[in-house]
Amino acid sequence: MATIRKRQRKDGSFSYQAQVRIARRGLPDFSETRTFPKKAMAQEWAKRRELELASPGAMLSLKWRGVTLGDAMERYLHEFAQGAGRSKRATIEQLRRFPISRVVVTELTSETIIEHAVMRRDSGIKPSTINQDIVWLGIILKTAAAAWKVPVDLNEMESARLLLRSKGVIGKSSSRDRRPTEEEIERIRAYFRRSQKIRPTAIIPMEDIMDFAIASSRRQEEITRLLWSDLDSQVMTCWVRDAKHPRQKWGNHKRFKLNNEAMEIINRQPRIQNEDRIFPYNSQSISTRWRAATAATGVEDLRFHDLRHEATSRLFEAGYEIVEVQQFTLHESWDVLKRYTHLRPENLQLR
Repeated sequence: MATIRKRQRKDGSFSYQAQVRIARRGLPDFSETRTFPKKAMAQEWAKRRELELASPGAMLSLKWRGVTLGDAMERYLHEFAQGAGRSKRATIEQLRRFPISRVVVTELTSETIIEHAVMRRDSGIKPSTINQDIVWLGIILKTAAAAWKVPVDLNEMESARLLLRSKGVIGKSSSRDRRPTEEEIERIRAYFRRSQKIRPTAIIPMEDIMDFAIASSRRQEEITRLLWSDLDSQVMTCWVRDAKHPRQKWGNHKRFKLNNEAMEIINRQPRIQNEDRIFPYNSQSISTRWRAATAATGVEDLRFHDLRHEATSRLFEAGYEIVEVQQFTLHESWDVLKRYTHLRPENLQLR
């Protein structure tokens, strides 16, 4: 219900204060006030504002007035990203530092999203990296709409995505085919050996971890989760807990095959009292040590995850069939497995 009040200013002139008040069940009444120099202007504003507030979703929008996209990102990290990987959290944290994070979430438009993507492109960022920004913006907005009932217009997000893809501003990353050479592996191995001699009790056994990754095809974080209690030395298998899966985040436990080299590496790991992990080390510390090794040895563009590509390729070069390789790598389909397969013809063993 609107109320118009006539007020006298200090100079003797009059102004008209229009107040719109709406009762809300279970919540304090909503009140909004504006002042005008003429009564007709106050009446017109009050009538128009009452109609706006009576439209579907208008009162819900008021609840989120002033809440920025950055606020939504922070809430998402708190409520839904507790188990997210380091790279995913880093992408969201980086988004919070860009101007788009200061936009009110209910006012986000395709124009704003496109401006962000173009700004990133003009600063030299690759389409695949910009695509990650857009993917996470979409996830956060969908979460806001479904979990918090924020009246966001998801069509704005989709319109921006379609345009950015058609113009090549965003795109998928190219498949990686990097394999280390034997010479590169030996340089890195020598670096780890030197480091071990300097501090033999304080350093992660990176040479063993590198060799185990190549022998077992296990991911970095998976290696640090392997348990003695899950190892079957007789049949040379082990369980990997919470194996990576596109839809199943937790509980995807799988048993994989180990070869003789992998078993030898496991058997020389020390047993620690009250510690069931075979490699009881921090995954991020392994990343730090790996980056230091590649930088110190001059090995360029070699990630720890590339060792999984190396392991998969070696299995095929050794003569294993697809279904046999899958027992080691745990890839569920050939379409995925072939992305990790980069054979060197000179290494193929003929049967």
